[in-house]
Amino acid sequence: MIKKYVIALLISLSHISLANEMNVIDSISGNKRLTKLNEYIVSSELSKNFLQFESLTVFAPLDDAFAALSAKTYYGYLKEENKNELQSLVNYHFIEGNFFSKNITDTLNVKSLDGRDIEIKKINGIIYMNGAEVVESDISHKTGYIHLINKVLIPK
Repeated sequence: MIKKYVIALLISLSHISLANEMNVIDSISGNKRLTKLNEYIVSSELSKNFLQFESLTVFAPLDDAFAALSAKTYYGYLKEENKNELQSLVNYHFIEGNFFSKNITDTLNVKSLDGRDIEIKKINGIIYMNGAEVVESDISHKTGYIHLINKVLIPK
């Protein structure tokens, strides 16, 4: 009986270990709640760029967040002539460095990969990134963390 639990524990730990060894792109593409973000990353042709960072934090909009966009907006970004806007939108959700929930204590002002200002705050234990709520935090990947957010942030 104890063997059974030890084996189950080892299998669970191996999944955690594998998650930490996956790069950021594999972590996103393997998450069933991030299929729309993955589609945007693939279409933007930025995957290789993200793999070059030693530390990277992603505020990843859930598929439900993309569903809140109009079809015209969603598919508009995927048009070849809008690739620059798509790249800007994708880069807006990525930040160089490791930001995990415990090291966010108040308000942080950082720059996204597209050079735009990002405000990360913790209010009553809830983390917000430019007003989008983090609904799940600290999903680790090989070089950092992914935080799932409830809104697609559109650069202005």
